[in-house]
Amino acid sequence: INILIFLMSIAFLVLLVMILFVPFFKLGLLFLEWDFLSLKFNFYFNSILFSLILGLVTLSVLVFSTYYLDSELNFNYYYFVLLIFVGSMFMLNYSSSIFTMLLSWDLLGIYSFFLVLFYNNWDSNSGAMNTALTNRIGDFFIFSFFSGAIFYGYYFLSFEMMCSSMVLLLLLTSFTKSAQFPFSSWLPKAMSAPTPVSSLVHSSTLVTAGLILLMNFSKIMLNGSVMMVILLIGLFTMFFNVTALVEEDMKKVVALSTLSQMGFSMVTLGLGMSFVSFIHLVSHALFKSCLFMQVGYIIHCNYGQQDGRGYGNNGNLPMFMQLQLLITLFCLCGLVFSSGMVSKDAILELFFFNNYMIVFSFMFFVSVFLTFGYSYRLWKGFFLSFSKIVSIYSSTLVMNFLSLLLILFSVFFLWWLNFNMLYIPSLFLYLDFYAPLFYIILIVLLSYFVFKLLFKELVYKFLVDYLAKNAIYKVKNLKFMDNNLNKFGYMGFNFLGGFSTYFIGYMNSFKYNNLIILIFLLFIFL
Repeated sequence: INILIFLMSIAFLVLLVMILFVPFFKLGLLFLEWDFLSLKFNFYFNSILFSLILGLVTLSVLVFSTYYLDSELNFNYYYFVLLIFVGSMFMLNYSSSIFTMLLSWDLLGIYSFFLVLFYNNWDSNSGAMNTALTNRIGDFFIFSFFSGAIFYGYYFLSFEMMCSSMVLLLLLTSFTKSAQFPFSSWLPKAMSAPTPVSSLVHSSTLVTAGLILLMNFSKIMLNGSVMMVILLIGLFTMFFNVTALVEEDMKKVVALSTLSQMGFSMVTLGLGMSFVSFIHLVSHALFKSCLFMQVGYIIHCNYGQQDGRGYGNNGNLPMFMQLQLLITLFCLCGLVFSSGMVSKDAILELFFFNNYMIVFSFMFFVSVFLTFGYSYRLWKGFFLSFSKIVSIYSSTLVMNFLSLLLILFSVFFLWWLNFNMLYIPSLFLYLDFYAPLFYIILIVLLSYFVFKLLFKELVYKFLVDYLAKNAIYKVKNLKFMDNNLNKFGYMGFNFLGGFSTYFIGYMNSFKYNNLIILIFLLFIFL
C-alpha cells in the first residue's frame, strides 16, 4: 500500500511539472492501428490538467481509505478495485479511439458496481444494481452511437440520419453516466458505498465521465436545437436538487449537491462554453472530494450514523476540521475568494446576457440559490440539533492535514490558472495573492471565537446559579418546546373549547340559532 501511494505521488508530481512548464502542447501515442482495434491516446492541456486533479484527489482518497477502512478484512480487494476504477477514468480521459473509449467506459460501469457493493448488505445491493443497470443503459447508447458511425463509414446510413440520431444517442449516453434528468436516481443510491469511494465517484470520476465525453465531441453539438436540449436538461437537473432541502441522510445531501453542480456544468455546455464547463468541473472536483472527506470523518467518528437527526453537540469537532468544512461549503456556494467564484461568476454573467424565457431564467436563479439553502442546512445539521448525543472526536494528524492540499488547491489553483493561462474575466484577477486565504481564515476565526465566547463560555461562566444556567440552556436550544409541547396543546385546546362553548351560549341567550351565528361571523371577517 505504501508503494502504491508513493507511485501515485510520483505520478502526481510529474503531471504537475507538465502543467507548470509545458502548458500548451498536444502529444499523441499510437500503439495499434487496425480498423476498429486502434489504441490511440492523446495528451493535451485539458486532459493533463484533469489528470492532475484526478491524481491529487485519488492520492488523498487512498490515504483517507487507510484511516476510514482500517479494520476491514477485504481492504486489499477494495484497493485493487479502486485502482482499476481510477485507471479506467485515466484511460477515458486520454483515449481518442473507439476501442479504448468503449473499454474504459465499460470498465467504469463494472467497477463502480463492485465498489458500491463493497459492504454487501441490502442497501448496498439495491444501490449497486441501480447504479449498474442505469450505467448499462448508457453502455447501450454509446455502443449504438459508435456502431452507427461505423455503418455510416460503410455507406449503410445517410448523412442526415447520422446527424439526427447519432447526436441523440451521444446525449443520452452522457445523461446516464452524469446522472442528468431523468437518469438521476442512481446517484443517491450510490451512497451505499464507503465514503472514500463516494469522495472519488462524486468528484472526478464517474459523474464527470459523461461531461468529459461531451467535451470530446463538442464540435458535433454546435447546433441550436441540440444546445437547447442540453441547456434544458441541465436546468431541470439543477432545479431538482430541491430534494436536498428535505433529505435527512447527510451523505445524500452532499450527493444531491453533486447533482446540482453536474447540472450547472451541463447548462454551461448548453451555452456553448465547453472550456468554462471544464474549468467548473476541475474546481468542483477539488472541493467536493474534500467535503466528502470531512463528512466521512464525522460519520466514522459517529459509528456510521448518517441520519442528520442523530447528530448534535458537534462543537468539539477539531477546529481545523470545522475550518476546512466551512471553506468547502464556501467554494460550493461560489462565494468571493474561492475557486467556485471563478467559474460561477463567468457562467452566471454569460447566462443572463442571453435572452431566455422568464420561466427558465427564474428556474436557473432559484436553482443557484438552492445551493446556499442546502449548504446552510448541512452546516447547521451537524452543529444544531435536539439530539442529546455528545460526540467525541479524536484529533489525528492524518485527518487534520490530509485535505489541507485540497483546500489550498480549492482556494488558489484556479486563481493561479486564471492569472497565468486562462482568460476568464472576473474580479479575482485584481486581488492580491494572499488576500483570499487571509480573508477566509480571518472571517472564520473571528466568527468562531465570537460565537463561542459570547454564546457559550461567557454566558455559562457569568451565571453561577445552576437553575439560571438550565433555563438559559433550554431557551437557547428550544428544548422547552420539545418538553412542554403536549402540555401547551392540551391547555390551548381546553381554552379554545371553553371559549367557544361560552360564546355559543352567550349568542343563544339572544335566541339566535347556530346558522345565524355563522352568518354573523362571516360578515364580521369579510
